[in-house]
Amino acid sequence: MLLFNQKVIKLSVIIIAFALFAGCAFIQDPLGQKKMAELRQNAESIFRRQNTASSQVMILTMDEEDSALSDAELTMQEACAALNAYVIRAISSDDFLMLDFLAQQQVISSLDNCDAATKKLEALLLPPFTVDD
Repeated sequence: MLLFNQKVIKLSVIIIAFALFAGCAFIQDPLGQKKMAELRQNAESIFRRQNTASSQVMILTMDEEDSALSDAELTMQEACAALNAYVIRAISSDDFLMLDFLAQQQVISSLDNCDAATKKLEALLLPPFTVDD
């Protein structure tokens, strides 16, 4: 009877060890840190691009009003409101890592719209291309 229990225990230990090793081998980024780092870089890039575009609009519309540029900038500002508010809170916060999870989720969900609005404004800011023959 003792032999049977030893075989069962050894087999159980082997199965459990195999399951643990197999589980660890397949999980490469369990906390999503790589994805969060990519999102952070993407958000920073969009934030910088939209600030550059806003600065260019301010320079271009100092003397005269361009409604297409102004409308596109307003659309971009509305689409990027969550990102801008988050960055302002992060800059002024003593504990950046403790910013609330809801604000982070709002930023993440608004990044695509913010990026699209920024690209639209950037396209308006590009000088028209001419082909000389």
